[in-house]
Amino acid sequence: MVINMTVKQISVFIENKVGGLATITDVLAKAGVNIRALSIADASDFGILRLIVDDVFAAGNALRENGNIYSTWMSSSTTICVSVKASMLYHL
Repeated sequence: MVINMTVKQISVFIENKVGGLATITDVLAKAGVNIRALSIADASDFGILRLIVDDVFAAGNALRENGNIYSTWMSSSTTICVSVKASMLYHL
């Protein structure tokens, strides 16, 4: 059985430096936010971290309160999420 749903995705601008990702995940952990999925697109000086979390509002508040971890913007967008059983992956 495949279940389709939409989720909010948070995009965070981060510096491409040692500890950048750890800083963000630490902030979210302290706020009690669980990361469901993430992806990173990087360049030489910065990256865009895209997160799907269990509580987008708590994540946004935690990131906003720690302004030192992202530079200028954070946005959220609706993303299609598909849940697939592990046994189904062999058929893809």
